Amino acid sequence: MVLTVTKPTVGGSEDSWGTTINTALDDIVLEINSNADGTNAITLKEGGFSVGATTVTVTGAEFNILDGDTAATSTTVVDADRVVFNDDGTMKQVAMSDLKTYINASVGTGSVTSVAMTVPTGLTVSGSPITTSGTLAVSLQSGYSIPTTSSQSNWDTAYGWGDHSAAGYATGTIPTNNNQLTNGAGYITSVPTTVATVGTYTFALSSVVPSPIPSGTVSGSQLTYSDGSGTNNVGTSPNVGTWRLMAHYVNRSSLFVRVS
Repeated sequence: MVLTVTKPTVGGSEDSWGTTINTALDDIVLEINSNADGTNAITLKEGGFSVGATTVTVTGAEFNILDGDTAATSTTVVDADRVVFNDDGTMKQVAMSDLKTYINASVGTGSVTSVAMTVPTGLTVSGSPITTSGTLAVSLQSGYSIPTTSSQSNWDTAYGWGDHSAAGYATGTIPTNNNQLTNGAGYITSVPTTVATVGTYTFALSSVVPSPIPSGTVSGSQLTYSDGSGTNNVGTSPNVGTWRLMAHYVNRSSLFVRVS
């Protein structure tokens, strides 16, 4: 606002004083009103001021806040609260709910109050759940281990052989009794003459012609116990069980192990 006041000339005609003063007052009124409709007129009032037809009420404390007052008041912020916001050059009051919507759309929604973890059999987890801070620790249960790369490769190879339960492997405990298996030199020291448990080795003659191929199986009724010479029978047929051929001797009895 630029305001110029023309003062009466000292020593001038006294008739010119009234005209000069009135002209100066007109200039003041015109400058304050700015334009004919008064939209930019500012009227100072007690407790506030007016801009044109709009009355603005503001306190000294509010002016101080706008001026950079550092005092803070504890406030529970709710959606209906407002902040002064510069909307691309236009000053507005914006609800906190609008800001929340914008922030959620930008960084995602939801809140986390607890974090927990579950693990498969063989693993245990401690420190779960976490509600404020902490560490989730995973460890192995007793009796479990994580295979090394080499052992995992061996396991994968064995798995590729198919269903082991249908492969005819011995499922019982293989006996380690010397009078049933071998002496220190690795020879058979005795020949069982009665049906024994799964895992029992014996010399026997097979009635299957030709004899079963290596690793082939026969039923107990197809065998007759032998002393190993291939000619002397020492017992009756086992009658029961499935027997796997372990070693075959030409013109002699063969070594079988009972697998079921």
